Amino acid sequence: MATIARPANVPDHVRDDQILFYDRFDDERIVDDVQLDTHKLHGESPDIFYSPCNGGHWVVTRFDDMSKLLKDTDHFSNRELDIPPSNSPNVMIPLNLDPPEHLGYRMALMRHFDRKQIAAMEPKLRIWANRMIDKVIDQGECEFAEEVGAGFPVSVFMELMGLPLDKLEPFREVVLEYFSETTLERRIEMQDYIIGSMREYFLKRRTDPQDDLMTKLVNETVKGRPLTDHELESIGFLLFIAGLDTVANTMTFTFRYLAESPALQERLRTDPNSYVDFVEEALRRFSIVSQTRIVKKDFDYEGIAFRQGDMIACPLYLGGMDPERNPEPEKFDIDRKDRGHVAFSTGAHTCLGNFLARAEMRVMTEEWIRRIPSFRLKAGTRPEWRTGGVAALHNVHIEWPADK
Repeated sequence: MATIARPANVPDHVRDDQILFYDRFDDERIVDDVQLDTHKLHGESPDIFYSPCNGGHWVVTRFDDMSKLLKDTDHFSNRELDIPPSNSPNVMIPLNLDPPEHLGYRMALMRHFDRKQIAAMEPKLRIWANRMIDKVIDQGECEFAEEVGAGFPVSVFMELMGLPLDKLEPFREVVLEYFSETTLERRIEMQDYIIGSMREYFLKRRTDPQDDLMTKLVNETVKGRPLTDHELESIGFLLFIAGLDTVANTMTFTFRYLAESPALQERLRTDPNSYVDFVEEALRRFSIVSQTRIVKKDFDYEGIAFRQGDMIACPLYLGGMDPERNPEPEKFDIDRKDRGHVAFSTGAHTCLGNFLARAEMRVMTEEWIRRIPSFRLKAGTRPEWRTGGVAALHNVHIEWPADK
């Protein structure tokens, strides 16, 4: 690695050969393909390095290291999710809680997001997928990221929660700003807005129950007692952030690639059994989240001196793109053997919504290919990307023959 002047904000326990400049919000390596371009780090950086950018933090690049460190709740905490640290007083339950404190809340939520519950939702998912397709199919084109990529899973989330659909656009605007490179003060303001909104709807459910998830959560118990108002709004904060952004982004990255891959479209048209593997390969290739941890207590690992208070970023897309885990990671291969990814993280904080996300991606792709079997990126357009804590694509314009 080239010798660089040691930045003043690098702590003494970081060796010079462990320093590499990497800006998680606007890195010069990323030109067109967020996941593929970030994969350049595998060839030019140590497996774990320290970036002086964004306040200074460690970056983990390998699948095996992420799998170990994300599961290590003795040394690493989920309490701080922002880089640079925001020290926000707001908490997302159970995501910001460490074991064993998080377990009761996680079990309460899992009752509503397990495989059986999500399987029962599939007819509704197909209805919503076709509603989205109905809106655009006669146009012969659409801006996929918002009209479909976000429109579908966000509408499903709003209906599942029992939130009014006329709030979809303003809520979506909030979450788009939340994950942009904004100030920490503004991010905390938006947290307060989200929590306040969730408080309002949960309070309504206490006096006016409905057939929705918010009502079910009002009636949930943890350790034999009902959830408090504070716990409910904190859980709502987490569900808001996850439900309004993450699936939308993975789906948009996936469909951008699919629009440029006529052979893959043909495979899906002719092989209906390939959709599950298609989704898993998409999750590997187009993971979007960069998981963070804060070091709870000093820990030496593979030559790295993690010290209390250090921030750590695990870009989960680097895990899926790690050639030591997935040979030829640049290749999108439905038939890949022994595929490994951490798109939903791993360990005690594995994403609660992973069954729903997989179902949404599969159902939308099945219905889209059934009704619009051939499509492409619109000539003269260029998608725009965002990185940070959650990567995203915008302005993804696709088109198809008008008779579809």
